Amino acid sequence: MKKFSIIASSVIVILVLLYIFNPYKVETVCFGDVCPQNGGTYLLYKHDYTEKECTDMGAQPIVGIGWTRVYAGCSPDTSLARFIKSTFLHE
Repeated sequence: MKKFSIIASSVIVILVLLYIFNPYKVETVCFGDVCPQNGGTYLLYKHDYTEKECTDMGAQPIVGIGWTRVYAGCSPDTSLARFIKSTFLHE
């Protein structure tokens, strides 16, 4: 039983560390007051990059039109992001 609790504690510590140091977040964004039709769920960086910083590093800025043009965040353009979008987000 003691061995199981050590393994369980180790798994919890690893999961917490992965959550803390993970550079990504999944966020639902609405542009304007019509949601979810005018918005979506995106994989975004936790860090708030400007739109210029986002395009300069080769990522994909998430931009929509609500009442005005709205920059929602920076989405990584990686195979992991494409996999998550196609598998879980169905956009």
